[in-house]
Amino acid sequence: MKKRIAALLLLLALLLQTVPALAKMPYKTFTLGVNKELVETQTAYEPVRSMTRFGEETLKDPQDLRMGPDGNLYIADTGNKRILVVSREGELIREIKDKKNFKTPSGVNVDAQGNIYVADESARAVLVYSPEGELIRTWQKPTHPLFGETAPYKPRKVVIDKRGNLYICSKGNTNGIVQISPAGEGEFLGYYGANESNVTLLTAIKKAVFTDEQLSSMAGIVPISVENVCIDEKGMVYAVSQTNDTRSLRRLNVAGRNTLIPDYWTELTTAVAVTEEGSIFTANANGRIVEYTSEGDMLFVFGAFDKGDQRVGTFKSVTGMVVDEEYRLYVLDSVLCSVQVLEPTEFTNLVHQAFALFQDGKYAESKAPWAEVQRMNSLFTYANTGMGEALYREGEYAEALQNFRNSGNKQGYSDAFWELRSNWLHTNVGTILIVLIALFAVARITKLVNKKTGFLKPLGRLKKKIADVGIVSRTCWAFRMLKNPYDCCYGIKHEGKASFLSAALILLIYFVLSVVSKYYSGFLFKTVQEGQFEVLTDFITFFGAWLLLVICCYLVCTIKDGEARFRDLFIGAAYILAPLILLLPIRILLTNVLTFNESFFITLIDVVSYGWTGILILVMIMYLNDYSFKRTLSIVILTLFTVLVTVALLFVIYVLITQLVNFISGIYGEVVYRFVRRT
Repeated sequence: MKKRIAALLLLLALLLQTVPALAKMPYKTFTLGVNKELVETQTAYEPVRSMTRFGEETLKDPQDLRMGPDGNLYIADTGNKRILVVSREGELIREIKDKKNFKTPSGVNVDAQGNIYVADESARAVLVYSPEGELIRTWQKPTHPLFGETAPYKPRKVVIDKRGNLYICSKGNTNGIVQISPAGEGEFLGYYGANESNVTLLTAIKKAVFTDEQLSSMAGIVPISVENVCIDEKGMVYAVSQTNDTRSLRRLNVAGRNTLIPDYWTELTTAVAVTEEGSIFTANANGRIVEYTSEGDMLFVFGAFDKGDQRVGTFKSVTGMVVDEEYRLYVLDSVLCSVQVLEPTEFTNLVHQAFALFQDGKYAESKAPWAEVQRMNSLFTYANTGMGEALYREGEYAEALQNFRNSGNKQGYSDAFWELRSNWLHTNVGTILIVLIALFAVARITKLVNKKTGFLKPLGRLKKKIADVGIVSRTCWAFRMLKNPYDCCYGIKHEGKASFLSAALILLIYFVLSVVSKYYSGFLFKTVQEGQFEVLTDFITFFGAWLLLVICCYLVCTIKDGEARFRDLFIGAAYILAPLILLLPIRILLTNVLTFNESFFITLIDVVSYGWTGILILVMIMYLNDYSFKRTLSIVILTLFTVLVTVALLFVIYVLITQLVNFISGIYGEVVYRFVRRT
């Protein structure tokens, strides 16, 4: 009994230790998988604390957070009309107040000398203070004619480059970021990095009809303004706009052009931060934080929206974010009035270490951390890619090939396969030539011996005997379409050289080849995910679409006085697949031996096969119905229109049947519920 009690107490103690650890993490972490989908991975950043009180001071509607050269945090405490300077541990160092000039200080930044720049929307100015808090300069609305008399100047955020130039986000100003030089009284250098409007046919009509006042209130007509901004060590400006497309995050070069198109973005990005190594962090309105590599590849997605429990690691409205040299995140939330601190885990530190070594050209050194990351998570895409790159540069092409395949990196796979294939060809070129010469010699000798002795005549008679079999001859008649379409169509229509069974066999052959091409093409040219098979869906889709096209074409031809019977069109529509049946095996073979450098040959085969088939469609309809070419084109257009109408009708019927079934199920459920309740 004592042993059982001790065991139960031990189990209870373990549970009490485990539950807090599980409850500590309020969110899941995701990364991009092989097929660019979000997959769950190890925790990348752990929330360690939430700072809501700094000494005796609390925040009220804070709008911006920056880290100064002294390593301290500078907070634009907008609601309290001040700037707070605090340590990374949350200790209050000093506060900057200016009752005369501060109205709504919503942006803050610090230059290399420690001067503090404050963007104040209501004051319509950028105010500069010394490290001691003395006002030393004011940048008000530029008077330059190019700025525009009616252009709004309501500074919300401000950053400074190494030359002292200011980049100001002005609320409502759709011309772009306001760029000002520190020279003289502050020379207006122009607008920088303006967003482009999405111009469609509808917006073009609206621009021609509506007034400027009406256009200004319409989304998509007028470009959106930049809401937040930061700058990296190289002087690249990162602009954030509250939209859910590629304009959400942009990296602007000196000319103001976007050099970054992230492969993943979240809705309504609100803040951005960049490390010295170039890693990019963004926050969005859904409480998510995204880390990108310097190339714009999404590395981690973590964080969650606060639902009222105020757990560390959940957010409501992130308005500022900074990252220190140890990749520690400081996230400012204007609604929760807090600065939350998140630290990278051991897994994330290994990933950053491997990236840093690789970017410095230390490929051999990067293998060790990449290997450790792979040990912790063998499916982590970037670990396989990084290891593949390191192995590729060391000449280990076979191992690099496998790593690139595991990561879904097709370009890296193509490069490694090119090197492997080149090495194999250089090693075996002599053997290949000997085999080819030997085969040629055997073929010539066989031909000469057969000419004198006729020992291959039994094979010829067997071939002819097989070719004379009804189903074989009718099926092979399809390839007559390649040489003489008119003769093939005449044989189908008048000579009975084809049948429903032979047409069905041709369709089955093409379907098998298409399935093999779809699922067993080379890795570089495969369009479906590895291990994904949907053969039944492919079968229903192909045969259903093909049969619908044949029926619609027959109906249109019947109305338009066509001479073809349904049998003729059924067989003809199958036999026109002969070019695809002929070229698909070649395509499948080439996809397994070619790289992206020779992808032209795959494209050429696709163009020839589908173009040839398209021509045969026109020829088949024209010959079977005795149409002119012009009338055949009209028949094809009418057939496609009929298919669209039929599909729409089938969809409507499906929706109506679904609603009817749901209605009957609802009535049945209500009757059963009332019956059970009464009994």
